[in-house]
Amino acid sequence: MGTLESVGDPLGAFLILGATVCTLAAMYVVCYTFFMAHWEGWEAWHKRTGLDADKAADEALRRK
Repeated sequence: MGTLESVGDPLGAFLILGATVCTLAAMYVVCYTFFMAHWEGWEAWHKRTGLDADKAADEALRRK
């Protein structure tokens, strides 16, 4: 087994790991916030894509 100097810096490794986790969490929060701010709901999605038009019409009547 080598000395601590030959193994590496465990504190630095944990700091880099922590920074990576924090960066990924921040990216998730930003993307989720942007998505939710611009999401118009399934009704608009179905109307725009033409998928499941019957369900979109039912949702439109129920929301009014």
